[in-house]
Amino acid sequence: MAKKGKKTNQTGLALACWILGLLILFIVFLIKQDEIYSNLKTTKFFERLFGKTPTFIENHEVKENNNKEIELEDEEVFVLNTKEEETVIPPKENVETITAEKKESIPNKEISKSDELVNKEKVVEEKTVIENTSYKICFIVFNDDGIVTRKQITRVARKNNSPLVTSINLLINGPTQEERRKGCKTLIPEGTKLLSASIREGVAFLNFNEEFEFNKIGVDGYIAQLMQIVYTATEYSTVNSVQILIDGQKKEYLSEGVWIGSPLSRSSF
Repeated sequence: MAKKGKKTNQTGLALACWILGLLILFIVFLIKQDEIYSNLKTTKFFERLFGKTPTFIENHEVKENNNKEIELEDEEVFVLNTKEEETVIPPKENVETITAEKKESIPNKEISKSDELVNKEKVVEEKTVIENTSYKICFIVFNDDGIVTRKQITRVARKNNSPLVTSINLLINGPTQEERRKGCKTLIPEGTKLLSASIREGVAFLNFNEEFEFNKIGVDGYIAQLMQIVYTATEYSTVNSVQILIDGQKKEYLSEGVWIGSPLSRSSF
């Protein structure tokens, strides 16, 4: 009797184990049903046994395709987002341009001290480009006995590419107050202007307006004004003599018979 009861208990335990196993399989089936249906379709299990795949397998396959399409769409969106992020990164050749634009947008208050120093150095360099040089000009001085003598002075002015023109114009403008206190005078007629100047083969062609022809003092005044011009021009090594022109024309004489028809040198006085 005891053996029979023991056998009944074992049978009940085995039955419970079978039920538990089936329950576990059923749960696993519910969780993995998509994979199971897919494997059944892929291996053609029902088609080999029965010659046809059940309808619910076919329907489930359509659902899987929809899921795949959704997944593909998600992947495409992800790729598109990735491309958009890549386009935000500027190419290497534009890095300097972007940096320059950002620098321009920085307020003046945020400029670093190093930038200010660089700007100051540039200003100093620009100032040093402007150079001065010396110009020698010939004025005249009246002695106590009334004799006219030459007085050469040195004038400092801005350096340029036409030093001869600068020297003649400084001469025409006359002596400064300090030079006048030292006795310097000029006999070049008022209103005289240098219209043009050129140098060819050691001869300086100086073209004056017609005011250069009228000297109030007379012959001595004409000679003095020509001497001032010639001595000032021949301070340059490229000038040996001076040809006087009036309004672009060569004339033989100034008033009172003073010769200007050929180039004049220092030996002419």
